[in-house]
Amino acid sequence: MADIFTSRESGDKHRLTVPGLAYDIEIPYVLLPREDGARIKIASLNLVGQTRLNRDLGGLLARLVKTKIPDMQGVAMLCVVEKALQLAQVTAMELGLDETAIAYNRIKPHMEPDRRPVIQIGVDSITSGDKFLALYERDIEILRNATRGVFIVDDVISSGGTMFGAVDLVEACFEEIGAAAPPILGFYCVATEGVPQLNLPAPVESLATLPVPEILPKP
Repeated sequence: MADIFTSRESGDKHRLTVPGLAYDIEIPYVLLPREDGARIKIASLNLVGQTRLNRDLGGLLARLVKTKIPDMQGVAMLCVVEKALQLAQVTAMELGLDETAIAYNRIKPHMEPDRRPVIQIGVDSITSGDKFLALYERDIEILRNATRGVFIVDDVISSGGTMFGAVDLVEACFEEIGAAAPPILGFYCVATEGVPQLNLPAPVESLATLPVPEILPKP
């Protein structure tokens, strides 16, 4: 019997088994509102503040990346914040990367958009609705130095909308300087929710699978 990493949230739970992880993860089901009044039921894998989970899952994710991209020379990693940031930091350290580009969920004061280059696009996410992704000067330069390619890391991939937005960000970095963007080498996550609905330009690699989000009727 596997040891269970027990969540502190109340309510219904989903037991997630990740191959290679010495214990199962117990995560809550949550109901997210939709604009039409209905709700989406998802198994919510929230890694924020989960030191043990980020350490263990980040290590497993790094091993998965190495099987597909054994040489990190000339390769950049792009992470979508904010829930995946701790996971991405562990993964980057395990891969020997000194830095990683970050796609922020909004323009922040430290980006100094009135003084420094900033790229922002809108994306659609099945779980969080419409949102923005933004890169600022440091991240743009990291991506522009990726001569061999870029791989993208997130905690969970569902419809693929956020990942498609991340690809648009990479391409926008190079469009501004009139250069061709490097190839996308893959999308890596802890878990997928079903099969991505969008035609992504590279394979989606995950450690596990979550239940497909369920749309509930209006209460």
